[in-house]
Amino acid sequence: MGQDDKILAHDLHKTYGDFVRTGPTEITVFDPQVFTVTDGPGNNCKKAVWYDFLLPEVVVNTTRDKKLHDQRRRIWDKGFTPKEMEEYQDRIAQHAQRLESIIATAASNGEVVNATECFSWFSFDVMGEFAFARSFRMLEDKEWHHAVILLRRAMRLLGPLSPVPWLAQIGFHLIPNYWVVKDWYDMMRWYKKRMTERLEMAPENADISHHLISASMARGTIGQDRPWLNGDSIAIIIAGSDTVAPTMVFLFYELALNPEQADKIYNEVCTYDIANHNKLKNLNHLNGCINETLRLHPPVPSGGYRETPPEGVYINEKYIPGNTTLIAPRYTIGRLETCFEKAEEFIPERWYSRLEMVKSKKAFSPFSQGRYSCVGKNLAMAELRYVTAILVKKYTVRFAPGQSIEKVEAEMRDQFTAAPGDLKLLFTPR
Repeated sequence: MGQDDKILAHDLHKTYGDFVRTGPTEITVFDPQVFTVTDGPGNNCKKAVWYDFLLPEVVVNTTRDKKLHDQRRRIWDKGFTPKEMEEYQDRIAQHAQRLESIIATAASNGEVVNATECFSWFSFDVMGEFAFARSFRMLEDKEWHHAVILLRRAMRLLGPLSPVPWLAQIGFHLIPNYWVVKDWYDMMRWYKKRMTERLEMAPENADISHHLISASMARGTIGQDRPWLNGDSIAIIIAGSDTVAPTMVFLFYELALNPEQADKIYNEVCTYDIANHNKLKNLNHLNGCINETLRLHPPVPSGGYRETPPEGVYINEKYIPGNTTLIAPRYTIGRLETCFEKAEEFIPERWYSRLEMVKSKKAFSPFSQGRYSCVGKNLAMAELRYVTAILVKKYTVRFAPGQSIEKVEAEMRDQFTAAPGDLKLLFTPR
C-alpha cells in the first residue's frame, strides 16, 4: 500500500461508508466487527482464493482447508510452548546484542544508521536460526544475504497481483523467466535446498523446524511431507521476519517523531535488568508503544482475505451474500475516529492509563484471532520488547540530517506485509 493507496482507502470510506464493493464478488469492510465475524469463535468463513497464491507449495498459513490447517497448526504450536520460548529468548538476545554493537560503532563515530536495513538484518537472522538452525549472518557480515534479497524481490509480486491472484498463477507458468517470477522460483529452490540441509542436521538447540521434522519422522512420512516442510520453512522466514522488521522501523520512526515517548520507555527500563525477559512483558509504556505502532502501522496492512460461507454473514446488521471475498484493511480501521480517540496520533497511554481512548477493542487485531491467529505472536513481541528496551536504555534517537520524515510512510508498499521506506537515524549514547 503506497501513499496513493492509503489515500484511496480513506477516500473510499469517507465517500461510500463502511461497506464498499471493490470487485464483482468482493467487499472492503471498514467496520471493526469484521474481524470477529471472519475469525472469531464459531465463524464459518474460510480463507479466500488469494491464499492459493503459493500453489503448488503448501504452507500452514495459506492452506484453505480448515482440517489440514488445524492438523498442521497443532504441530506448529509445539514450537512455541513456554519452555521453547524461554530458550528462544536467550538466542534473541544474542542477535539483539549484535545489532546493538553495529549501532554502538555508528554512535561512537557520529555515523548515520540505516534502521530499515539493520532491523531487517536482525529479524531475518533470528528467523533463519529458528527455521534452519543457523542464521543468515547478516548482522555479522553487515550485508544482505542473497537468499533474503531474492525473497524481498519476489515479495513485490504480492502487492500488485493481490487483487488478481489467478493472474499470478498464469504468469508463473507462462513467463517463468520474467525477472520477478524468476526471483520467486530461485527463492523457492534456495529454501528447499536449505530444508534438505536442515533435515541432515542434528542441532544442539531446538528450533521451530525441529518440531515439524519430528512430527513427520514419527509418522514415517518425511517424503510425503516434504511439500509441507518446504512451504513451512518459507512461512517461518516471511511471517517471522517480514512482520517484525517493519514494526521495528515504524516504532523507532514514531520514537524519533515523539522523543518524549522514548524518554518514558527509558524511565521504565533504566533500572531494569533487560535480560529478565518476563519483566519486560509488564512494562506499561514499552508495551503501549508497541501496541500503538501495531495500530497505526500494522505489519499486514490490508491482507487476510476471507470468503463468506454460502449462507452469507451479517456484519453490524448488514447482510453480506455468500461466497463473497471480504477485505478488512487494518491500516484504515486502526485509524478510524469511531474506534480510537485522536486516531491519527501516537498515544501509547491509550493502552494502559487512558483506556477510554480505545472506543472499540475489536478494531485492534494485528495478529488476527481464532484458528488463524499468528502462532509466532509471543516470539514477535519478545523481539520487539527486547530490541526496543536495549536500544532506548542506551541511546537517544533522532532523525538523521537530510532524512525525509514523510518518506518512511509515503514510500511504504503493501506487499501483503508492509515494506516501509528507508529510515535513517542517529543514535546518541545517553
